[in-house]
Amino acid sequence: MKTVEHFFEKFIPENYNIFLDINRSEKTFFGNVAISGEALDHQIALHQKDLVIHSVLLDNQDLSYDLDQDSESVRIELPETGSMTLVLEFSGKITDNMTGIYPSYYTLNGQKKEIISTQFESHFAREAFPCIDEPEAKATFDLAIKFDQAQGELVLSNMPEINVDRREDSGVWTFDTTPRISSYLLAFALGELRGKTAKSKNGTEVGVFATVAQPESAVDFALDMATRVIDFYEDYFKVPYPLPQSYHVALPDFSAGAMENWGLVTYREVYLL
Repeated sequence: MKTVEHFFEKFIPENYNIFLDINRSEKTFFGNVAISGEALDHQIALHQKDLVIHSVLLDNQDLSYDLDQDSESVRIELPETGSMTLVLEFSGKITDNMTGIYPSYYTLNGQKKEIISTQFESHFAREAFPCIDEPEAKATFDLAIKFDQAQGELVLSNMPEINVDRREDSGVWTFDTTPRISSYLLAFALGELRGKTAKSKNGTEVGVFATVAQPESAVDFALDMATRVIDFYEDYFKVPYPLPQSYHVALPDFSAGAMENWGLVTYREVYLL
């Protein structure tokens, strides 16, 4: 039986600081990621699939690397082991596979439109950025996104937005640091979305969002249930919901029924609205 190589055994990530610049008109994205962690070997590998790796840096020094498409990886030679921060620049394409970063299509007033969202379970985060794309390799994530934004468009992710004033100047949406999660739970959605929010009894912000093709009232039932469910389970288990938000997004194109991204649950429209 063929064994699967576990990249986590040679590099243990602690934090990913990710920047993505998304161009919807050209269906491309460019990004960089600073991965802080501990290298246990001089030869490590990160997962990537169909990405172009432009550079790998350690302390501003270029490192030698090779792409291994068979194992969906980039293999890196390190001059040392121990704690370090690797910085990778990369680019990729947005495809209609409904994995990684992908467009979701809908029609408004006879015109075809789209929103961009993610599906990283079970092993598709590697299509969006280089990472140790294994469930055991839990880490924290800092995400920042820029895109060809039009009036009224927004970005949602697992955590609340921070540095709003800076975004108004730079166009970069920045989100607070996540708790330690597996790579497949990171998520975002962007485009002409609208929704409603409410507060649970303990102050969690609950929100339900959909495309503008849906009537505003379409989110009301889901918002009411999501808020009451959090209140019920907090009382039943005597454990507080651990994140500042619980957002739910209805996607026109979605391969599953729903995906439990912590803080930003994504759904096929018919199952949420």
